[in-house]
Amino acid sequence: MEIMSASVLHPSRVWLLICCLFLLLGSTLFAADLVLQRVPPLTVEQVPSYPQNLARYHFGAQVEAAPRTNPIASLQLSSNSEDHNVAEAALLCDDPTVGYPLSNGNTRLLISLSKIENIDKISFRNSGAKGEVTVATSSAKLPADSAQWHQVMRQQLTSNVVTANVGPSDAKYVRLTFNVTEPGRIAGLGVYSVPVVADFTMPRAHRATQENSENIAFISYNLSDVHAKARALYVSSGADLQQANRMIDNQPGTTYTFSADDATPTAVIDLGKEMAVQRISGTYLAREAMVDFYVLRMLPGDSAVAPKTLRLSDSDLAGLKPVGSVADTGKGRAAIDFAPVTGRYIMVKWTPAAHQDTSFSVDEIAVFSGNRSKGLIAANTSYDGKEAKDLGEGKEAKEMPEEGPAEGPPPTLPDPPPFVFVPQIVPTSP
Repeated sequence: MEIMSASVLHPSRVWLLICCLFLLLGSTLFAADLVLQRVPPLTVEQVPSYPQNLARYHFGAQVEAAPRTNPIASLQLSSNSEDHNVAEAALLCDDPTVGYPLSNGNTRLLISLSKIENIDKISFRNSGAKGEVTVATSSAKLPADSAQWHQVMRQQLTSNVVTANVGPSDAKYVRLTFNVTEPGRIAGLGVYSVPVVADFTMPRAHRATQENSENIAFISYNLSDVHAKARALYVSSGADLQQANRMIDNQPGTTYTFSADDATPTAVIDLGKEMAVQRISGTYLAREAMVDFYVLRMLPGDSAVAPKTLRLSDSDLAGLKPVGSVADTGKGRAAIDFAPVTGRYIMVKWTPAAHQDTSFSVDEIAVFSGNRSKGLIAANTSYDGKEAKDLGEGKEAKEMPEEGPAEGPPPTLPDPPPFVFVPQIVPTSP
C-alpha cells in the first residue's frame, strides 16, 4: 500500500512542479516586456511652462568672455560622457552635454540678443563651481564695467541649477559676472522670454549660423525642441505623464522623473516628420548606466494608430538596432555621433548598472542633423523581419504633429499650428 500510495502521489507532485516552473517562467517573460505609456498632448494651458530660450546662435545671439576669450572655432563637442570644451560658444548651443569651465577668480560673460526682448528669467546648470554670480541687464550697448548696468540678481553659486527671475523686463544685453573660489563647469545657459502662445503657433525664424565653426553649425539647432513639432510621445513610467515634455524644453531647471521601480527608464520622442539625424545627446541624474540611442522610422506594433500603451517584447527590442550606446560611469550625460540615419522617432533607454532606491530623472534630450546631403542619408531598419505600423496614421494621430516628407522641396503651405482656437461669439442685444 505504501508503494502504491507513493506511485500515485509522484505524478501529481511532478505536475505541480511543472506548473510552478511554467508560472515562474511566464512571469519572468512578462516582466521582461518594456511597457510604454503614451504622453498626453500639449494644451494651451501648459504654454507658461515652456518659455523660449533666446540665448541661442540660431536666434542671432552672441557671447563674449573676459578676461580670456576662446575663439568659436575651438569649440569641442562632447563624446560619450566626457566634456573637455573650453570655448564660451558652448553656452549658446542646443547641446546640453557641452559646457564651459569656470576657473578661480573673476570671469565675465556678456550675452547679446538679436534685439530687445521681454526677458522673464535666466538659468544655467552648475557643476562643481563655488562662489558668487551677479546678473545685470541693459537695453543699450554699454562698456562691461559701466555703472549703468541694471543689476537684477546676486547670489551664491548653488549646485545643479542656478535660476534668476528677472522680469518681465526689456533687455538686449545680459552680463554674468562670476567670482569663483572653487573651479567647475556651467552649461545649458538660458535667457527666457515671457511665454506666449505665438512661440508655438508661429515659431521664431532661425538664422543661418555665419560663424567659422563646423561644430557650431552641427549643434546649434536642436530638432527635438518642444517649440518645434517635436513632442514626447511615450515614457516607460512616471507619476505625471503630462510633464514628459520637460525632457525637450531647453530648460536645465526642469526634469522628468520616472518611477522608482522602473528598471529600464525609456523615452520616445516624436520629431514630427522623418529627418536625417547624426547626433543624440542627453543629460540626466548622475548614475552608472548603459544608455542606448535609437533612430526609428516606425515603431513596432500592429495598430494603425498610436495606442495608449505600447508593449515591446524581447523579440521587439532585439529587432531594434541602436545607432549607438554609451556606458556612463556616473557623469550624468551621454552623447553619440553616428553616420546620418533617417527617422522620425528617437528612443533613449537607460539600463542602470545596479538597482537604486531613488527615482531616475532626465533633464534634456537633444537631437541634431549633420550633413543633409541626400547621398549621406542612410536608411534605418527599425523592425527586423516584421511589418511595423506608422503611428502617425489614424484618427488618434490628430493629437500629434503631422508627418511631412523626408526629402524634397518644402511644402507650399505652412504646417497647421499645434493649437487651434475656436472663438465663441456671444449675441448682444440691439
